[in-house]
Parts: sequence; C-alpha cells; structure tokens
Amino acid sequence: MNREPEDRDPQIRPRGIVTDWQGPPHLGALLVSGPDAVGFLHTQLTSDVRALQPGDGQASAALLRSGAVQGLFHLFRLPDRGQPFPSFFLLADSSLVPGLQRHLEAFVVTAAVEIEDVGGEFGGILVQGPEQAVEDLRGGLPDLALVFEVSLTGDPGFLALYPSGADTVEIENLLTATDLVRLADDESGRRLWNELRLEAGWLLPGRDYEPGATILSATGMEHRAVSWTKGCYPGQEVVARIRTYGSVPRCMAGLIIHEPLGLAVGDLPATGLPVLASDGAKIGTWASGGYSAVWDRPVALAYLDRDHRAPGTRLQLAAGERELEAEVVTLPFYTGTSAEERALQAYRQAVHLFGSGQDDRAVALLQEAVTLDTGLTEAWEALGVVLGRMERYHEAIDIFRRLEELAPDEPMVNTNLSLFSMKLGDKEEAEKQKALATLKKFGSGLTAKEIAVRDETRRREKAADARRRKALFAEVLELDPVDGPALMGMGGALFDLGEAEEAEPYLAKACEVMGDSSPLFVSHGRVLEGLGRRGEAVDVYRRGIAVAARKGDLMPLRELEHRLFLLEESNG
Repeated sequence: MNREPEDRDPQIRPRGIVTDWQGPPHLGALLVSGPDAVGFLHTQLTSDVRALQPGDGQASAALLRSGAVQGLFHLFRLPDRGQPFPSFFLLADSSLVPGLQRHLEAFVVTAAVEIEDVGGEFGGILVQGPEQAVEDLRGGLPDLALVFEVSLTGDPGFLALYPSGADTVEIENLLTATDLVRLADDESGRRLWNELRLEAGWLLPGRDYEPGATILSATGMEHRAVSWTKGCYPGQEVVARIRTYGSVPRCMAGLIIHEPLGLAVGDLPATGLPVLASDGAKIGTWASGGYSAVWDRPVALAYLDRDHRAPGTRLQLAAGERELEAEVVTLPFYTGTSAEERALQAYRQAVHLFGSGQDDRAVALLQEAVTLDTGLTEAWEALGVVLGRMERYHEAIDIFRRLEELAPDEPMVNTNLSLFSMKLGDKEEAEKQKALATLKKFGSGLTAKEIAVRDETRRREKAADARRRKALFAEVLELDPVDGPALMGMGGALFDLGEAEEAEPYLAKACEVMGDSSPLFVSHGRVLEGLGRRGEAVDVYRRGIAVAARKGDLMPLRELEHRLFLLEESNG
C-alpha cells in the first residue's frame, strides 16, 4: 500500500512516488488549440513542435527576442480523440502559466489559435519511479484518464489527468495496491519533491531563473529544450550566436558540498546570494539547494563564472562564518537508469521510428543514443543509414568514418561508405571502399599470409591518404601559418603517419588558435598520452573540459572526462 514519505529516505526512489499534480510540484496547464495551433507553436517555441505525434511530449521553452526565458515547460500533443485539429498542453509550474498565456497571446494576430488556462478543469496524479512499477500502474488506468509520459525527477513517469469531479475510486484502488511513496502538500512533501527535482536538474522559476530576464543559454537547459534544426523562433539568433561563437559570463552548474560533513541544508546560502570564494571574490550566484540521497550530501545549483564551472573543479567557498568545499559537476545530479541503458532504449525507439518512416525523430533519438554511449556501434550505424536515406550523404559518411574507428573489422561500414561515395559521384572512393568491404567480409576465411597482405594494403592506403592530406595542409600553412583547420589537419595527418612527435606541436598550436573546439583537445590529449607525456595530457583534458562545459558540447565533454578519469586513476 502507499507509504508516507520519510525524510531523506534513500529508498524513496526505488519505491517511486505519487503526488497530486496540483500538490507538489504545483503544476498548471495551458491548452493551445485551433486550426493554426501547430504552425503557431512551431514558430513561437524552441522545440520541434511539428515533430510531435499524438500523445508525444518534449521539453520546450518560450523566449523573448533577447534570448531571455519567459518559461521552461513540457509540451504535449493531445491524443487524437475526435478533435478537428491538433491540440497541445503546455505543462508548467503554476506560477508561470499566467505570464506564458499573456506572452503567447501577444503573438496571436491573424492565427486561428485559442490559448486557455485549463489547470482548474482537471484532477490528476503524477507518478515517478522504477520503470516496471510505472508501466504496471499506467496499464491499469481507466479510459477516462488522459496520460502523458513525463519525467520530472530523472525517473520514468507519467501524468494522468481526469475531469474535475470524475469518479476516481478505481485510480485510488490502483494506488493503494502499490508501494509508492505518497507526497502530501505539506512541508515534508514539498521538501522531498524539491530534492527529487533538484537531483534531476529541473529549474524552478523565481529560484533558478527569472522569467523574462535570464538568458536561456545561462540556464544550461537549451540542450533539453532547443531543436537545433528547426526554423526561426523569437530569440533564436541569440541562442545560436552564443552556441557558435561564445559563451555567457555565468552559467548554471551543479555543486556537491563535500565539507563540512553533516552540513545542514538550511546552512546553505539562500537563492540569489553571491557565491564567494574563500578569499572573498564573487564567482557566481547561488540558486536552489537541498539534500541529495543519491550523493548523501547537500547539493546546490549555482550560476558560476567561466573560470570556476569546469566539471571536477574543487571550490573553497565562504558561506557566512563557514567554509565549504564544493565540487562542480555536470547536471543533472541524477540520471535514473545508466547512460548505457538509456542509450540502448533510445536506439530501440529510433529503430522502430525508422521502420515506420519517421526519419527526423529517429535521427534525434540516435543522436541522443550516441551522446549517452559513444561506444554503441549499433546506434552509430543506424544513424548513418538514416542520414543516408535522407540524402544527407556528407553527414552519413562522417558518421561511418567514426564508426570505422570503433569497429575497424566490420565490412558493412565500408559497404555504406562505398554506397554514399557513389551517391556523391566519387567513383574512385566508392570502388576503394567496396574492395575493403570485400576483404573484411571474407577475412575470416583467409590464411595468415592473406590477412597480412590485407592489413598491409590497409596500412598503405591509410598512409597514402595521410601523405595526401599532409601535402594539402602544408600548402595552406605556407600561406597562413595560423590557419586553425590546417593546423588540426596537419597534426592528424602526421599522427596517422606514425609521426606523433611531429604532430603534437601542430595540435598544440591548433588548440591555441581554435580554443573553442572541444574535440581538438581530445585529439591533442591522446597524442600526448601516446608520447608518454601524461601530465601534459591531464592539463589538456582539463582545459578541454572547461571549453566543452562552457560550450555545452556533451559528447566531447564525456570523452574528455573519461580520458581524464583513466589517467588520474592510473596515476593514483
């Protein structure tokens, strides 16, 4: 049966929670409907509204033209239940709803759109917890419930809404039979909800960002809420310019408070106060804080400046009469199941979508999968295939080149490289890749001598390509010795030729010239590792982590953190 919450109980997540949707977390909803609802929302919000299918949802945001956040929320397309036009729910913190409604209505000029605050028209429950428990409960809900999949705590979950005044006995009976923790709308329930959503990295308006004032790029939420491939929306130019050319002075990060042990959450500095280094220097601004059962430590969100927000940084902070030792971490603090499991789940969903012709959605999921697990070769291959079917051949070739590094003996890699090279009219490359595919395909039946011949052929071809690139980049550098891409290309070509000692200065110079290219720091660090210069590699990886964190480059960030971890573990 339902259990009442116990403060800081580490078993709350394994059991899961249920709460009234208008209790903690105090949600509200806007209904957007009408003949022009799809087109209107697509031009006003940061997410790809047109990609939503009936019943689907996505994180989204509404921005001012300055790039400031009017609101962060979840957007759902309602299931088709006979309505003449697609309709949408904006699920947001209840304090945001009036402002969001006014903001969107200001852009309704000629569009046939209705925007209504419907939060008071529904009752509902929000369930978050282990996947199987969530699925079992969802499967037993009566037909009267309108169900949306949504994770607000980092765990799987759903929101079930039903008309106010509806008979909910059946739902209550279902809940009684579960082991879910029930959060009441009291001090304890609100505190526990705050700590769960804090671990998941979801921001509260008024505490973690100021609607209408905080730039989206500073919140770190653009990676959840922004589609980088859709058309224009208010504030897009600001968001894109920051992503491409620079960074905000202060950006949201996570802090784990390691010292002093036993620090009470109430002793954390209040939201809005300056984050002070032990020498009194102001390095940021405090946001939400709370206790994390996952880390068994107090944790906090904070806007930190460029020099202090790299993951892994240990900060000595002053908090009144206390000194705190805090570690900067990449948000969220808690990600539910492992990244590998979530990557595999995204891959499986993408394959299903690909099979049903929903290529754009499949690409988005596959990109998520390879970001979560860079070694998931199945996802890389599927991503390349889908991009090829969409006639994005150059991108597909880039993907299969990366996959070739992960799976050098897989013939399908070269088969696809051959196919897409032919599509681009590069017959010579297509024939070469076809021959490599044939060699790999029959490699298991070759004699040792034949395998040696095959490997030598590969080596010679790779060396020939590297010499060609070396000559090309040498010409460019003769004209412009500080051309960043040419420095990077020369370093890569020399490395492929086995000339790591000669490659390193070029990559070092490239890192100076192209200081915002986080993948470049990965390449430079690997060369230094190969040369046995491990201390220098550690420094390069740390610089790269700072760049990737500032730019929001999640895939290079994870690789840089992994390489740094391996070096520090082996040294320690």
